[in-house]
Amino acid sequence: MKPFSELSRRARLYRTRILAENALDAYGLNGAQLRFLQYTANIIYRVDLPDIPVALNGPYLPNRYLLRILCTNHEQGIFSELTWLEALNREAGLPVPAPVATPDGHLLAKIVTPEIPQGRIVSLMRWLDGRKIQKGLRPQHLASLGQVVARLHNFSAAWQPPAGFERPSWDWNAQLGGSMFEQPCEELVETMPVKFRESFNEVSNAAKQAMESLGKGSDAFGLIHADLYPENVLYKDGCACPIDFEDCGFGYWIWDIAVALCGWAWKPNWERMRDAFYEGYAQIRTLPEAQWKLLDLFVSTQFATMLLWASAFLKDDPGRSEQHTLWRNESGEKLLGYFQR
Repeated sequence: MKPFSELSRRARLYRTRILAENALDAYGLNGAQLRFLQYTANIIYRVDLPDIPVALNGPYLPNRYLLRILCTNHEQGIFSELTWLEALNREAGLPVPAPVATPDGHLLAKIVTPEIPQGRIVSLMRWLDGRKIQKGLRPQHLASLGQVVARLHNFSAAWQPPAGFERPSWDWNAQLGGSMFEQPCEELVETMPVKFRESFNEVSNAAKQAMESLGKGSDAFGLIHADLYPENVLYKDGCACPIDFEDCGFGYWIWDIAVALCGWAWKPNWERMRDAFYEGYAQIRTLPEAQWKLLDLFVSTQFATMLLWASAFLKDDPGRSEQHTLWRNESGEKLLGYFQR
């Protein structure tokens, strides 16, 4: 039997479909229907139970779940993500993907099949009732998002992770220093188009100084979503519901905000969308004005991070060079916008 990594996409999906059906048994969901949703790194299925009358319970659809087949075997990291999500849901009352435990109380399961004998970790979450609005977002949507992010930051600043909690630290070393890559950062910078290099180095140095000045106290740094792009937020009845916490880790509050806002950076509607988010956030939580003044720098830091990461992906995955080159060049052009604003 061929190793999973050598299979075609179609063959991989065939094998993981069998694994997903076994996962339903592990969660006591025999008879549920599986619907394939996406395959990027993880493989995602929608799970539908028989249509029996169930009362609505908060932001979740009854009888519907999301099943993830994870690409990583870092069990403690996945368990930590689910532990935080459970706390955000149960303790903070936030509308986030709520983990569903197996009948014996585990937040994740390792499923082994003859087709995938090494097994894969899976998790099940309740299905949030909302929709993505990637185009046509208005200031009121950003105000709602600001409120939810402020509640999340408030909770994180006071929450004590349990022993053994493991999530990445999104500091300068991870974002811009190259600590996540095998290649030295300097070599990756040398592979960038010349027009991006000086801007990258200037923003990287400024971000390093800013992060060192902020430190890692709870006033500036804590457990964040880290990937609040519009595609990772659902909206229902005017309320924002963040999803996809796979990249969650320890980072700067203002960076979490910068990621949420970077899609509008320095465009004609930038100030309207930025100010709407600020007003929503400020209703719930106070962030020092000195940190808000770093927003533009942290937006540019996000673009520089994507420029560096795309450069690393180009070296590691030349088979997808067209996709990674587009990502790199788009990120570089957005970075240049910081100096042209």
